[in-house]
Amino acid sequence: MKDQSEAAEGGQEGRENKEGRALVREAFLQRLAGAGLVRPKGMGEAAHAEALTRLAGFLSYMGPDTLAVLAELVLDHAEGPRRNVWPSEAVIRGLARGLQERPLMEHPIVTSWLASIEGPKAELGGYLVELLRFLRRHPRPPMAMDRRKILEEAAENQRGRELMLGRVERGTATADDRAALAAYEEDLRQARDIVAAGRAKREAGKGRAA
Repeated sequence: MKDQSEAAEGGQEGRENKEGRALVREAFLQRLAGAGLVRPKGMGEAAHAEALTRLAGFLSYMGPDTLAVLAELVLDHAEGPRRNVWPSEAVIRGLARGLQERPLMEHPIVTSWLASIEGPKAELGGYLVELLRFLRRHPRPPMAMDRRKILEEAAENQRGRELMLGRVERGTATADDRAALAAYEEDLRQARDIVAAGRAKREAGKGRAA
């Protein structure tokens, strides 16, 4: 499995650390293999190994305790007449998200898109948070229709934030108001960090080229 991980994960090396993948293999994959789970009928050994390699990368953000709980959940969702067949990769990912959502910085599309020239554009245009939230919900670049919705959401959020900030100043803000404002500020902070990192990387590249 280790030999295949380099080919399957390729450029993910910087996003998903080796220690995390090793922990997944030890606390999750070995536990399930030891419990007797077998690959689905019709799936070849190579395809099954690649799926497990992808899971090792995807789950590398989890700690040992969470991985242990996830392993038990996967056993509960085992398929086949003997309940000993691995559930699909999609099912396992869904179970993992239910236990612990993947950190923002572990979403490749979020970091790559916001770190590109699209990030500064969104920051200047006032829709950086909305772009981040779109990418977090949909692991793909936004299309033209998506962009219109992002801009509409940004305008709506701006109006809503002004109303909530006004209630904060008057001392009439609710707990929901404060939670929404805090969530927006945290998303804005994370998005700006990604944009700044991307900008610094491009500047460094220009310096080396010169």
